[in-house]
Amino acid sequence: MGGLLLAALLWMPLIGCTTTARTVRLDTGEGRLLVHVPLADVEPVELNEDEFQGAVVELARSSRIPVRPQEAARRLFEVDARSASYTYEHHNRRIIPLGPGEHLEEEPPAAEVELTRAYLRWCGRTGRTGDCLCLLTESPLVNGDGRFALALALAKGAVLDEMLEAFKDMADPHAMVAAVLWTWTTYMVLLSIPDVTVSKGLAAVMTATLISYVGIDTFWGLIVGFKRLMDEADRATTFNELRETGERYGKVMGRNAARAFAMLATAALGNTAVGLATKVPTLPGSAPAAVRAAEQGGYWLPAVAEVRTVAITTETLTLSLAPGATAMAAQGTKPGSRVDVHHIATIENSKSTLRGGPWTPKFQKLFARAGMRMKDAENTVPIEGHKGPHPERYHQLVFEELDGAMQGCRGLAECRAALTRALDWLAREIATPGTELNQLVTRGAPR
Repeated sequence: MGGLLLAALLWMPLIGCTTTARTVRLDTGEGRLLVHVPLADVEPVELNEDEFQGAVVELARSSRIPVRPQEAARRLFEVDARSASYTYEHHNRRIIPLGPGEHLEEEPPAAEVELTRAYLRWCGRTGRTGDCLCLLTESPLVNGDGRFALALALAKGAVLDEMLEAFKDMADPHAMVAAVLWTWTTYMVLLSIPDVTVSKGLAAVMTATLISYVGIDTFWGLIVGFKRLMDEADRATTFNELRETGERYGKVMGRNAARAFAMLATAALGNTAVGLATKVPTLPGSAPAAVRAAEQGGYWLPAVAEVRTVAITTETLTLSLAPGATAMAAQGTKPGSRVDVHHIATIENSKSTLRGGPWTPKFQKLFARAGMRMKDAENTVPIEGHKGPHPERYHQLVFEELDGAMQGCRGLAECRAALTRALDWLAREIATPGTELNQLVTRGAPR
């Protein structure tokens, strides 16, 4: 009992991880870093079972199932194998790596043999015969990264079951789940390297997208937790010990974060940085995730393809990205804009509480959900006789129209279509003489 209590106490600090102030630094290559302090920690974006299953099955249709998923995951993230077996030729003093499927002829450790047998029995009990997670394609035993993959599978078995159900009409649903699991595991092993810089495009895009779904503090907590999972999985001598390790990590992760991980791992299969970035706006939850990206990371999710590298330390996250990919660039305006060009959703009321303000932050959240910039042409309309500032009634009508149009939308693409339609209607109303909105923008507000 004392051991279980100690284990629980050791894992408790990982939940939330809010004791250390985290900062995000944005390097746009313009000579100085932009420092962003995330807003208070947030819960991961909620993904219900139907949304999750619908997304992964759609993503899987455009993916090819790799024959050797562990090797495919390493190629995807451009990482080397962390272990291998070699033979030594005494006569010419050469060390030769064994090829795929080749193994050393020596007596394996009894504990690893029993762990492997227990894993195969577990596969049978869960209705998946044989090597159900493809842990034995590079080794006859469950060892090395295979232990981490198994612990991760045990951490969130319910999410893997949801994926199996979604993939039931595919030729080999278990192979697809194994491919996703190995992609997920390899990515986490990569992030667990101390002070790592993720410099490969796909991994950088996946990291920035993942943060937008789970939040900064949860992201850091999951990395710290996975490092502990690796340590405990390496020391585990029985299947039950490995199960307990996985279940502890599963409590830290939670269902929504696990679904986000699995969904993005599925989207990453056989993909490129640009390909993954293109899929992000179509994913469920991408609209609220875009808001989180701006508030938590200071970057613009629709421009996630512009994220080049991500450096992770214990207290700081540094993203190298194009200048136009920052949230500030998405919300700003160009100097010298013509005064007769009216912004439908105001960009000039960030702080003032007059006339019901500040209104700009409210509009920014709506535009972020749609993956749009407030300086986009869709948010402008030329007005003859334009006169500001505008009364509270104007801002209230615009906000109600935009907010109402976006009720229920979940993906960036869906929200963008809804917001664009609403802006188009508002533009026509504002530009039509005699309408209430036209009168409100041409008369100005009492000062």
